Amino acid sequence: MKIVKSILSTLFLSLLVMSFGHGQELLAKVKVIAPTLQTADKSIVTQLERNITEFLNNQRWTNDQFDVSERIRCNLILTIRKDLGNNNFSIDFAVQSSRPVFKSNYESTLINIMDRDVPIYFDPFKPLENSKETYFDNLSSIMTYYAYLIIAMDYDSFSPKGGDPYITILDNMINTMPSNARGFDSGWKPSNNNGYNRFNLLDDIKNTRMAAFRRAYYEYHRLCLDTIEKDRDNARKNLATAIEDIASADQAFQGTRLIQIFVAAKKNEIIEIFKQGTISEKLKIYTAMTQMDPSNNSEYNILKS
Repeated sequence: MKIVKSILSTLFLSLLVMSFGHGQELLAKVKVIAPTLQTADKSIVTQLERNITEFLNNQRWTNDQFDVSERIRCNLILTIRKDLGNNNFSIDFAVQSSRPVFKSNYESTLINIMDRDVPIYFDPFKPLENSKETYFDNLSSIMTYYAYLIIAMDYDSFSPKGGDPYITILDNMINTMPSNARGFDSGWKPSNNNGYNRFNLLDDIKNTRMAAFRRAYYEYHRLCLDTIEKDRDNARKNLATAIEDIASADQAFQGTRLIQIFVAAKKNEIIEIFKQGTISEKLKIYTAMTQMDPSNNSEYNILKS
C-alpha cells in the first residue's frame, strides 16, 4: 500500500509540474507605483500588483505548449496618477516585452508602449477575468488586450503573420465591446490625434497596407537577429534591407501607431548594431530611421560618423 501511495504521489507531482511547466505563455513582472496617491488604504497598491501578476501568469492564453524557458518575458509598470474615489483610478500603463535572440544571451525588445491616463475601477476582492469574449471591467479588458498583443507580436517575430489568431481575438474583443465601455475609456475607439491608442494600433496591424511591415518584422527577427551570432556581416546586411522595407511601409501609410511602436522598441538596438556597420549600411539606416523618427534625428547622428 505504501508503494502504491508513493507511486501515486510521484505521479501527481509530475502532473503538477507538467501543468505549470507546459501551460502559461507569459512570464510577467508587474510593478505598481503611486507617487501621489492620497488614499488611506495603501494596500490597494500591493493588491493591484498581485492580482495583475496572477492574472497574466497563471492562465492559458493559447492552445500551444510552452516550457518554462519558453515563456514570453514582459514587464508592466503601472503608475497610479489619480485617485478618483470609490476605487476608481487614473493609471499610466508602461508595457514592454522581449524575445531571446538565437544562440545568445541577448533579449530583443518587441514592444515598448506607454498607455496614459487610463480609467479603471479596481475591486481588490474580485479577480480579473479573461475578456476576449465578454466585457467585465476596464482593467480586465486592458490586461487581456496586452496579453494577446504581447503574444501576437512575439509570434509575428517567429513566423510570417504568426500572430494572426491573436489579432483576430483582439479584433473580436473590441468589436463586441459595449458602447458604455468605449465611452468610459476612449482608448477603445478611433482617435484622430497622433498619440498612442489601443484601437488604432490594432487597426494598423490589421491593415493590408501594413503587410509589408509585418513581413519585414519577421525577417528582422528570425532571418537577421537570429543569425547574427553565426554570420554578423551578412545578418547586418539583411537587417538593413528589412529596416528599409519598414521605412517604405511607413512612407506608404504614414503616421501609424505600429511604426511608432516599432521605433520606440528598436531604435537603441538598431543604433548599437549599425555602429559596427559599413559606411553604406550606416547611411541606409540613418536615412530610414530619421524618416520614421524625425523628431529624434540627433540620436542617429552617430551613424553619420
